[in-house]
Amino acid sequence: MERTEAQSLDEIRHTLVDGHGCHTVILYGSRARGDSDKSSDWDVLGVRPAGEASRAARDLHGAWLDAFVYPESHFATLDEGSLRFLGGKLLVDTRGYGAKLVERIRVFEAKGPKALEETAEESLRVWYGKMLERIARGDLEASYRRTWLLFEALESYFRLRRHWYRGPKQSFAFLAKNDPEAHEAFARALAPSASFEDLSALVQCVLAAQSTAG
Repeated sequence: MERTEAQSLDEIRHTLVDGHGCHTVILYGSRARGDSDKSSDWDVLGVRPAGEASRAARDLHGAWLDAFVYPESHFATLDEGSLRFLGGKLLVDTRGYGAKLVERIRVFEAKGPKALEETAEESLRVWYGKMLERIARGDLEASYRRTWLLFEALESYFRLRRHWYRGPKQSFAFLAKNDPEAHEAFARALAPSASFEDLSALVQCVLAAQSTAG
C-alpha cells in the first residue's frame, strides 16, 4: 500500500525527534517548494541542543530521506550553506528556535554576499583567460580543463554580480527569467557539440559584470 505524504512526514518527525533528539525539524528543497515528484528526496534539517553533527540517510518508501542533524552551536554564525534551508517548512518547532532560525537566514540572504576584493576579482578574470589558452591546445589536459571551467562558470557568474549562488537548478531558473542571453550562452557551452567559440562566448558573458569591489 502506497504511503501518503502525511504518513511520510510523520515518519520523518519520529526519526528526527525520537531518534536524534531534535527540537526543530525543517523540510526544505523541492518537497518544500512544491516542485517535487514521487522520487524526489526528502531534504530535512534537524536541530538539537548539543551533540555532534550527523546525517540520517535512507530509503523512505521509494524516495530518499536525506536528513542533516546539527547542534544549535552550528548556527551560531550563519554561512552560505545555511541558504539551502531558506523557504523551508517547519515540521517541528517545540521551542520556537526554528522560526527564529528561518528569520535569521532570511535576513542573512537579504544582505547578499560580500563583494569580491579587487585583487580576487582580477585573479578570477586572469584564471579564465589562462584556462581558455590551455583548452585551445586540444589535448587530454585541455579536455579536463574544459570540464573544470564549465563547472566553475555558473558560480562565477553569480559571484561577480554579488548574488548568492543557489545551486544549478535555482541558478538556471534565475537566468532563464532574468538574463536569457546568459542562459542561452550556458546552454550552448554545455551542449555535447559545443565549440571552442561557444566556450569563449560563455566566458565573455560570465566576465561581463561590472566590478563590484569597493
